[in-house]
Amino acid sequence: MPLFAVPEPAGRALAHALATGPFSRALTLAIDHSGLGLARLKGRLAAAGVPVSTTTLSYWRTGRTRPERPESLRAVSVLESVLGLPADALTDLLAHPFTAGPGVSGAVRWERLWEPRARVLSVLHSFDAADETSLVVLSLHESLHVNATRALTRLRVREVVRAVTEPVQAKVVVLRGCTPGRPPRLVSTRYCRPVRTEVLAEPGFVVSELVPHRALAVGETAILEYEFEYSDGVPDTSYDRRFRHPGAEHLLEVHFSPGVVPATCHAYRLDSSGGPERDVTAVSPVSPAHVFTAGAPPGIRGLRWSWP
Repeated sequence: MPLFAVPEPAGRALAHALATGPFSRALTLAIDHSGLGLARLKGRLAAAGVPVSTTTLSYWRTGRTRPERPESLRAVSVLESVLGLPADALTDLLAHPFTAGPGVSGAVRWERLWEPRARVLSVLHSFDAADETSLVVLSLHESLHVNATRALTRLRVREVVRAVTEPVQAKVVVLRGCTPGRPPRLVSTRYCRPVRTEVLAEPGFVVSELVPHRALAVGETAILEYEFEYSDGVPDTSYDRRFRHPGAEHLLEVHFSPGVVPATCHAYRLDSSGGPERDVTAVSPVSPAHVFTAGAPPGIRGLRWSWP
């Protein structure tokens, strides 16, 4: 008998979840309806060439994380077959906003925040922590410094994060330089340590994975501090940060060298990399120029300035 013809309440609840989401509830009900345990699902996925751990499956069904990497999406496609669901029944739900624990809702994919062909996307997807968030940003304070030649010199960052999964917890940071071939360099950390860094020299990116000094219990918060150094010496006129999740409190301040003050300074927000600027606001260029936001949707938040 087809799944959606099953009259009992469990079958109706599953049909409703597949139609409305969220993904985690639909997956949970589909697993329960199939009678298969996570260990058996893991075995069938491995046999199909898409191995997924029982821990990851558990996180998917509880909503702590969701599948986003290409190999994870392939596993979801196999799950649909194993669980007796129509093709794309679960995959389509991944296009909808999701809930992944305290403070994590309405996340967007990295492809929305970077140019479609940006080389940094493939590197980002190679980091588990970039796609399946274990640390959520509650507060982010950035301090950017510009020297007398109008070039960026360093970026100091202080984050407050909350753990939404355990035991593996990490935060991925992306920074782009002003000139191809001269990416910024991670020079110091506090309360955390880098475990992996990838440098894309030609487009000028650096991607670093940071972990707290100690493991956090779910719901516990921690402070991460780190500093990047710019060395390209090229004058620049903007800086932005890209947020996959909404709501993070964000303070961006730009310190200009004494006597070198921009003519104008504006804060802005973009919903996507190719979208129009929104919420454009004039900001005093007197150092430090700064912009503060809280409760904003996912997207790109930044500051741009022009020289006399």
